[in-house]
Amino acid sequence: MNDHLVESIVAHAANGIRPYDEAVACNLCGSKDVVPFCPANGRGLVQCLNCGLVYVHKRPPERELYSLYEEGYFSNDISATVGYVDYINDEPLIRHTFHRRLRELERYVKPGRVLDVGCAAGFFLDVARERGWESHGLDVSGFAVRYARERFGLDVFHGSLTEAGYPEAFFDLVTMWDVIEHVPDPMSYLRESARILRRGGVLALATPDVESIPARLTGRRWVGYKLSEEHLYYFSRTTMRRMLEKAGFEVLHTSYVGKYVTVDFFLERLSLYSPLLARLGKGFSRLIGIDNIDVYVNPYDILCVIARRI
Repeated sequence: MNDHLVESIVAHAANGIRPYDEAVACNLCGSKDVVPFCPANGRGLVQCLNCGLVYVHKRPPERELYSLYEEGYFSNDISATVGYVDYINDEPLIRHTFHRRLRELERYVKPGRVLDVGCAAGFFLDVARERGWESHGLDVSGFAVRYARERFGLDVFHGSLTEAGYPEAFFDLVTMWDVIEHVPDPMSYLRESARILRRGGVLALATPDVESIPARLTGRRWVGYKLSEEHLYYFSRTTMRRMLEKAGFEVLHTSYVGKYVTVDFFLERLSLYSPLLARLGKGFSRLIGIDNIDVYVNPYDILCVIARRI
């Protein structure tokens, strides 16, 4: 998908709910009793009155949702709204982040067979392979799957987790990095993860926390509120724990995680909240030549959960 199509999807979203968008029940408890959530955000978000889950109430069909994730998603000029600036070019930063996350995960599970759900271009899987893991992945993006296969020779399935049909108790570790919020039916993904994990196996995921301090302080400007065709669900520690426990997991650890970015990227994101401070920072960083230096940034709004399959 090219940048023009990405921008077209953004324009459609700005015009409100379309006639063919379907309302869905709460994915956690099944209730249809909802109230608008952060209405000024304009994404059609609601909160379940029964369990508190926040989600996009009305959405296009699944096939249209998945059509978003082609080449233009991974490289565009509107990444604050959808996708990435240049995912492929950011490989060194992404690999650095994944090495850090795997070191933490290996405290809970020894290297074995790993499945990365939403593996994108395969950077995590290649890092895992370097660390002694047998790497498997899947993604709904044809572009990403082709890249991962051709660049790294990885075993990557093109499609959703519920379509893949992996054997029962096949994996030691399943990861979902910034994925669960994109999935039309998160509960089905978690239950399928429980089925394909061995007993005692580990699931690790990262997702924006809608109840984090940055989300509460910045309101509608929070960068986590992405295009409604992209982020469908907004979890909190409470709703994520409840969903995992309902799917057959025991939560072992929760924390906030960050990632490695350039100073320039960090200041670009800062401009969404404080344009003046970002401009001053950019001028200073370029003056002293640190704008392209890599730094680990933790905004304390990305929730990382490590859970064990019961």
